[in-house]
This record gives sequence, C-alpha cells and structure tokens, in this order.
Amino acid sequence: MDTGSELEGLRSVLSCVFEKLGAESLTEADRVELVARAGVVEERIDAIQCGLGDEAG
Repeated sequence: MDTGSELEGLRSVLSCVFEKLGAESLTEADRVELVARAGVVEERIDAIQCGLGDEAG
C-alpha cells in the first residue's frame, strides 16, 4: 500500500471514529476507547506526514 492510500484510509478511519463519538448512545467506556483509538490513528497520520516531509527535504 502506498503512503497516499494509507493516509486516505487512516483519515477515513478517523472520520468514522469522530462520527461515532457524536452518537448519543455511547457509554463512557466506549467514548474513552474511541478517543484512545483516535489518538493512535492521529499519531500514525502525523508519523506518515513527517516521513513525507523528510523525503521532500
């Protein structure tokens, strides 16, 4: 999988997580888990973008 496709996929996952966070029926435990997952996905996106910046330089 190329970097662009991976970034697109991760952004899609992050969008879904944020959408689920907006659901009124979430328990607090579910909300905590989703926030943790969002953090992991955001870190991965940042790492990929940082790597892309290093390649451009």
